[in-house]
Parts: sequence; C-alpha cells; structure tokens
Amino acid sequence: MQVIGMYGYVDKYDFVIATARTLNIMNKSVLVIDATADKKYKYIIPSIDKSDYYITQYCDIDFALGFDSYSDLENYLKEKNIDINLYSYVLIDVENADMYTKFKELNVDKAYMYIDTNVLSVAKNEELVSKMREENPEKELVFSKILYRAYLSRAATNYLEEKIDNYAVKWTEEVYDISTDEQDVMVNIDSQFSGIIDIRKHTKTYILYMCEFISKLLGDESPKDILKEIKRRKN
Repeated sequence: MQVIGMYGYVDKYDFVIATARTLNIMNKSVLVIDATADKKYKYIIPSIDKSDYYITQYCDIDFALGFDSYSDLENYLKEKNIDINLYSYVLIDVENADMYTKFKELNVDKAYMYIDTNVLSVAKNEELVSKMREENPEKELVFSKILYRAYLSRAATNYLEEKIDNYAVKWTEEVYDISTDEQDVMVNIDSQFSGIIDIRKHTKTYILYMCEFISKLLGDESPKDILKEIKRRKN
C-alpha cells in the first residue's frame, strides 16, 4: 500500500478523482479519503447511503466520505472488516491545518503540495505547513509541487517560497503545471452527473500531464504505456 498525501488549500477534487481513476485503469485498487473541512466529496460522489460517514464505490474506486478523523475511519474499517493495507494506493485530500491534525495518524509515503497563488490559498497553505512542522519537529517535510490552475508570476513565486520555506520544506524536482481549459471543466462536470469518469474526453495536454504524473507514482510504467491503457479502456 502506498499512501499519497494531496495537500493544499485548493479545490482539487476533480484532479484527485482523475488520479484515482487512472490508477484504477492501471489495475490498481484505490481508496480516496476525503479529509476536506466541508466534506466536498459527499456532494460529488453519488451514493444511496444516507449515513453521516461511510465507504462507497464509484467507478471501481472506493471513497471514504464524511469521516471527522482517521481514528473514526479506523473504527469503521474494523467494524466492516476492511483491511486498508490491501489497497494498492490510498489518496488523502487535506486542505487545512485542522484536518491535517485529525488525519495525521495515516503515514504518508509521498506528499504533493497543490499551489494556487491567490493570497488566501498561500496563507492557508502556510498554516498547513506550519502545523505539519509543529507536529513533526524532527521530520523532513518533502513535497512535490503541483501548480494547479495557477499562473505563477515571479513575485508570487518568490512570496510563496519565502513563506513556506520558513518551515524547512524540501521540494523534489517533480513539478507539475496542471491547467484546465473549458473542455476539461465540462468533462469534470459531465462525470459528476453521469457517474462515468472518462479520462479520454479531456484535452490532450491534460491527459499527457496525467500520464506523466501517474508514471511517477507507479515508478514502473512509462507515460506512453499509461496513455495506451487510457485509450484502450472502455468506461
């Protein structure tokens, strides 16, 4: 099991879901944990379960929805006799410092920081990284950078790095610039209402970035091979 931390004060659920779907296309079992403050995924992932919290399946992906903390999720898993270690990948979407604290027991193998350069996003990301440093004073904080729907001016870049680097953050060489045009936005909206996540309908640029991103996650598949699987897959 690989646990992937998707951190940052950005509405990134569409990309997280697309990531999960592409991993699933590559025959990986995936659990997505919604650790957003307002439980966004409960409004996006269709389910007939009306409980406050539950795990549901959507497009062959499991989603843990409505949980207030990782201990609550652990209790649920025990009650349902579900072994989290049997998943190939666990993706956790964390937006802010408070939710990080509530889910910090889940050990993350690889962390991504999703960055938007509006002032609110930068401030919230600084709070998040500050809390991570407070909770892990001796641990090296390593992130790969995802510039998500953001235009980074030199001033914005310098300001952001100055703020976050105060907490002894180390950035990997992986940097992704994930932009979405009108077609990508429409595909995301369609998937929410149709119940079908079809990566093939996205723009070529988006798909190629996704292939590169997933290739780095898997480590043993080239972007070209992932692209072939996406094109072959019938949703």
